[in-house]
Amino acid sequence: MMAENLTVFGAIDDEKHGVTLPRIFTPPLRPLTKETSNGFAVIAFAEVMLHVHLYPWQQWLLVHALELLEDGSYRFRKVIVLVARQNGKTTLMGVLAAWWLFVDSNKHPDRVPPVKFLVVGAAQTLDNAKGPYNQVKEWCNPAPATDEEADLVIPDLASMTQKFVNTNGEEAIITRSKARYIVRADKNIRAKSAARVVFDELREQHTDDGWNAVSQTTKAVWSSQLWGISNAGDYRSVALRKQVDKGRKLVTEWERLQADGDNPVDAFLSGEQDGSFGYFEWSAPDKCPIDDADAIRQANPSLGYGPMTVMSVRSDIDGMTEAAFRTEVLCQWVTADIIPFISPKLWARGIDARSSIPEGNRVVLSVDTSADRRTTYIAAAGMRADGLPHVELIARRDGMLWVPRYLDLLQERWPRITEIAVQGKGCPAVDFIDPLAEKGWTVHLIEGFRLGACCGRFHDRVREGKLRHLPQPAVERQVEVAVSRRLGEVEVWDRTKSALQISGLVAESQALYALETMQAENEKPKYAPSVGVKIRF
Repeated sequence: MMAENLTVFGAIDDEKHGVTLPRIFTPPLRPLTKETSNGFAVIAFAEVMLHVHLYPWQQWLLVHALELLEDGSYRFRKVIVLVARQNGKTTLMGVLAAWWLFVDSNKHPDRVPPVKFLVVGAAQTLDNAKGPYNQVKEWCNPAPATDEEADLVIPDLASMTQKFVNTNGEEAIITRSKARYIVRADKNIRAKSAARVVFDELREQHTDDGWNAVSQTTKAVWSSQLWGISNAGDYRSVALRKQVDKGRKLVTEWERLQADGDNPVDAFLSGEQDGSFGYFEWSAPDKCPIDDADAIRQANPSLGYGPMTVMSVRSDIDGMTEAAFRTEVLCQWVTADIIPFISPKLWARGIDARSSIPEGNRVVLSVDTSADRRTTYIAAAGMRADGLPHVELIARRDGMLWVPRYLDLLQERWPRITEIAVQGKGCPAVDFIDPLAEKGWTVHLIEGFRLGACCGRFHDRVREGKLRHLPQPAVERQVEVAVSRRLGEVEVWDRTKSALQISGLVAESQALYALETMQAENEKPKYAPSVGVKIRF
């Protein structure tokens, strides 16, 4: 189907094909033509240069997502796309990345010269980021090593390519104009300034760290654009959830303004509403039957244009859990109802931005590591001047190896702080017990009956309004998802079943428990510090 026929794409909604029009999307500010959208140019580039015929939904998306403002810049600085798996996301992003690199990089040399035009492919892991990148490499390879590689090369693109950098972690395609396309894991992108970014598999971002790092890269570049593309997430997909919520809210606001007789275009152009955020979601309606043909077509817009059919999709139902099928195939969010152990509303009542522990008061620390050993938290507890206990998170970093050095530096600065609470069994943090004891720390072991008492006392303090803490979003998110499990007749923290890491909250509860119930003097240790292994011959 030729690009000129895009105006009728929304009508492609029959029993044999996926629905071209997304179920939820940001409307354009004006009619989209070759003068008001770069999407038409990308479609022509795909057809003529790459010999790639894009599906109708891919063409529709390009036309709408690459909408232009009056000054020729992109309307959308961020584009979020949700679509079920196996619908051609990698091909689409490969085509777009190639057009950015070889065509778009030369469009506005006065604003962004090619030498400063950087395309970034990002994902949680480097391998996930390489999908579109590898496709572009095949098209522009200036020195194919085999006949098979040569068959994939587009000569015009190869002639525009200077070289590849294949060093692991430094991969790049560099054009003769000096525009570049690099791929990186999300956490390795800081300090780079990018004109275009593709953030793949956004659902795998279980914290905000990756999104926060990547989303800052386009801020200082004129007409920059960041694409986040994914299928639906689950309760762990915190970064994607925020973008989805924002996108849906803006679409709802557009519809409300329209229903009230106002002009939404004015509101979104003036900045009253964020007109720079584009949202496009192909998904099945909530609570639809799992095998509903219309729902399957709505979430799978590529259906009928290749091997995928309603029948082939339905055949996967018996081999998957319903939750997995709804997420992967129907692009629906399936999140279990969470009843947190600590009420987020009650926790919020204890927030005090000025709360602190007076100089000279006793301070107890606690260290805890997430169940997957990826992140370690250190918390502190002490009594305020008014007699109420105060807790706060003082450190959070990846891994565990940094903790001893951090605590050494802390004790050098505050030598009066000598106590630290650690769970004594059944968690990664037990690895700290011997090294801390050997360095002279008073190590309070949280084990046995203390596990339940620690969790319960913390809960009671929050419920009764007798705990104060700083506004710390990392801990507040953990409060929202932290659950407990039964151990005998008491409740203890459940790091594994909680939707996110909760070790920051666990550390705060342990520090508070040790502060209120355990003495500053060294107890008789249950385990003697390690002294090595004695071998006799």
